Amino acid sequence: MGRKRATDTLRHALLERLMHYYYYVGERLDLVNGRRAPGERLLTVSSAEIAQFLNMDDTLVRKDLAAIGVRGYPRVGFRAVEVMRAIRDALGFNDVYKAIIVGAGRMGGALATYTDFSKYGLFVVAAFDVDADKHGRLLGDIEILPMQDLEKTILEHGVRLAILTAPVDPAQDIADRLVAAGVRAIWNFAPTKLTTPDHVVVRHEHISVGLAELAYHLKRLQGVGTPDAALDASPSPADEAPED
Repeated sequence: MGRKRATDTLRHALLERLMHYYYYVGERLDLVNGRRAPGERLLTVSSAEIAQFLNMDDTLVRKDLAAIGVRGYPRVGFRAVEVMRAIRDALGFNDVYKAIIVGAGRMGGALATYTDFSKYGLFVVAAFDVDADKHGRLLGDIEILPMQDLEKTILEHGVRLAILTAPVDPAQDIADRLVAAGVRAIWNFAPTKLTTPDHVVVRHEHISVGLAELAYHLKRLQGVGTPDAALDASPSPADEAPED
């Protein structure tokens, strides 16, 4: 049956699931690290295999892949290369996106030296910081520039995506400058919510949310602090009654 072109806008939850499929199938093909196995075009993967790996329903896997135009083959499954190609097309990995990093501290430095962005079409052209002592230094091969060069750099390179790792206080003002200069997507690592126009996409990364989720599950594994335990330990109305 092969591939059919997808036209619908993809939902956030679907985008995240597609990334999980991409990694799983990519590992099967050994493509994610740029290595190609002999006979890879013949390698297939089933919805059941993907579903088992991700602990989900295989019906949802088939529905998700159909949403981006991938159809399976009876008694064969999905051709892995077709799945990878369709996900790359759907998520825009084959396009080129120029980006900047605003905030050249530890977080910004770690992101600047991350070497796999190019696999997804993302190329960081510059980093920015208010600290004059950092200006002219390199994060990998990315130069740290003063904030007064922000708008000029965005215009010269056609930057449409900004990675924001600045502190809370200046974050909104920086976001306003980015939007005014033509940035249309902000990957926000600042611990605050940004207000932007509707045509600007913002992805908020709250590290504390991930930590809270891990801490919650650790407590459940230890049998301490679970919701049920908290309910069991809460005083009854009789216990809360005042003494005579």
